[in-house]
Amino acid sequence: MYSLTFVYSLIFSLSYLGVKAFNGSGSHGPPPNANPLTYGFYATAEITQPAPLEITGTIPNWLQGSLYRGAAGTWDTGNLTAEHWFDGFSRNHRFEIANGQVQYRSRNASDELVDFVRETGKLPGGSFGSDPCKIVFGAFEATFRDGIHPHGDTSSANVDVSYVPDYPGLARNTSSFGSPLETLVATTDGNYLQQIDPVTMEPIEVSTYQAANLLLNSTGRSASHPAFGSDGSVYNYLLDLSAKPPVYRVFSVSPVTGAGTILANITDAPPAYLHSLFSTDNHLILIVWQADIGKESTTLLGSLLPWNPNRKTLFYVISKRDGGVISKYASSDAFFAFHQINAFEDTSGALIIDLPTATDYHFLNSAKVDNLRANVGPNANGSSYNDLTFNFTRYLLPNHGDGAIFSNGSLITNPAIKLFSLDYQKHNIELPRINSKYYGKTYQYAYGIHTEKPGYFTDSLIKIDTVAQTSLVWSPATNHLPSEPIFVANPTGSGVEDDGVLLTVAMDAERKRSSLIVINATTMVELGRAQMPIVMAYGFHGVFA
Repeated sequence: MYSLTFVYSLIFSLSYLGVKAFNGSGSHGPPPNANPLTYGFYATAEITQPAPLEITGTIPNWLQGSLYRGAAGTWDTGNLTAEHWFDGFSRNHRFEIANGQVQYRSRNASDELVDFVRETGKLPGGSFGSDPCKIVFGAFEATFRDGIHPHGDTSSANVDVSYVPDYPGLARNTSSFGSPLETLVATTDGNYLQQIDPVTMEPIEVSTYQAANLLLNSTGRSASHPAFGSDGSVYNYLLDLSAKPPVYRVFSVSPVTGAGTILANITDAPPAYLHSLFSTDNHLILIVWQADIGKESTTLLGSLLPWNPNRKTLFYVISKRDGGVISKYASSDAFFAFHQINAFEDTSGALIIDLPTATDYHFLNSAKVDNLRANVGPNANGSSYNDLTFNFTRYLLPNHGDGAIFSNGSLITNPAIKLFSLDYQKHNIELPRINSKYYGKTYQYAYGIHTEKPGYFTDSLIKIDTVAQTSLVWSPATNHLPSEPIFVANPTGSGVEDDGVLLTVAMDAERKRSSLIVINATTMVELGRAQMPIVMAYGFHGVFA
């Protein structure tokens, strides 16, 4: 039950401080008979000023900082529905945690775009997977800071997948006094970036990687998940489909100047949808799994070629220090993936790569909004077709030294060795996170979303011991749909790898509201939760600072 004090505070927050339906959303919330687990695929309320949340259980006093999460505010505006989960209209969220209490606020980040869509009923430019008949080109003028234009719009693009804290080369935000970050930048799979105020969540400016180097064509594709260096460098790739042949330009962004340097140009790999660039301490790994782009279409989904079980997965290893592709590998199996769990070098110099893999890319088709609204939870009738979770898989890239290159200087394609793939039913995982201290290094524990009941999209969280190949699961007593679990280390604890907590935002089907939930990362036992007065739409990734 909420305390009277909390109710008065909430009323004040929701009225005077401004809870707003998504601009133009109208009555686009869930219908009365909707399954509560699907509420996160409909329009949700924006809370622009800090609102205190009711605490149940205990939030550890050592947990101090801000959790930032990206998501959609809605998929519907005016007469248009953005028909793919990845095409929702962006919103950023902040949970400020201090002294066992939590305050929450959110801010829409694509208002200029939404205004155009509401007025025209059309999506400007391409999309991930919406109806091509609802897409229009040339009618919406968006300006990005791109090395040609010195300034960009504030909110003319959807950029809501992941974040880069303290992105190089940007001035400190004028309102960021008291913020844990100098700057905050949102990313997506297109070559789009958006600077966000880390205090108010106000959108500041949209830009592209072309601002760092003019070869990083603004019309190209990049990973939502760049890689990072210990010195603050940011690494990514730019897939330039206008080049003949198409080229992956792997690049770094200087932590000092924000300038971009091309580290490698890869022209012998098929153009594909690659959501992440992988990284160890010393190397970058571009993994070209199968989501090959080869058809004319106004949407990325429509451009993908049919699945080819004989198309091997390619691994390109690039030196962070010197640049250049130093080795190339191919696996015997075809797979699709989204994310790195971790990658590291063993004592022989070989690379170990852990990632969730799928046997095809059917989830990209499953992620249509109408399908998810209709077929998540009991309505799925036990089918796992729409579930987000994949197989935990480990690959080995042996160190061949000089044996990686022919005498003429061309690369030898060596075999990538699949070491193991854990049992799907027991150990399925996606949206993976680890203790960030261990990225690029030998580690033991991985965390992620998990599906116990087939058809529920995701209903639990998992901790996988990569050494013992065992797991623990947080499985709530009532139906929940949790988000990516973010590990926060205990600064006052033992210092062991799993000493900390997980932060997840989960929809509680019984309460019909979302909560920020804090889970002991050692035992996978819930410690406490901050109950939200609203449903938070289902998004992808976040960062704690």
